[in-house]
Amino acid sequence: MDIRSVDNISSKKIVYIEEFDKRDTEGNLLCRNIGCINHPGRPYRRYCSKKCNKEFRRWYYNNFYWDNVRLKIFKRDRYTCQICKINYSCRRHKWFNRHRNLECDHIVPKSLFEQRGYKFDTLENKVKATIEFFHNPSNLRTLCYHCHRRVTAGYLRAKHDLTKQK
Repeated sequence: MDIRSVDNISSKKIVYIEEFDKRDTEGNLLCRNIGCINHPGRPYRRYCSKKCNKEFRRWYYNNFYWDNVRLKIFKRDRYTCQICKINYSCRRHKWFNRHRNLECDHIVPKSLFEQRGYKFDTLENKVKATIEFFHNPSNLRTLCYHCHRRVTAGYLRAKHDLTKQK
């Protein structure tokens, strides 16, 4: 991921994640918002308008912000481990995405993304892999800490046995 810091007038640091930058055929910067082909305009450096800025931020938050994705899965699964069925009270739901007893597990491990036909070489492929595989709700489930450790250990053991046989 290419990250660049830029000093602005008030000497605060602004960090841009350049992997979402788009360019036209002449190399000029385009609006970051998905589907928008306009050039950025003042006062925005990466967007053509306030509307595109808000749309991109909403899209990014819903699809790429891992804490939000995890919280959605915890809520969907009602804060219950999907293996041992222990329910963790949701009284503290504001902090559940950081809860030490609950974890968000990838049913098909992230390390298998290439075997599933996904690539991570271009922006389009990164977006596709993230939305369709890494953050896909059908590939995520809520597990307690202990069940997650057992599942992960079993996967790693099977992976090791498979490479040992070759």
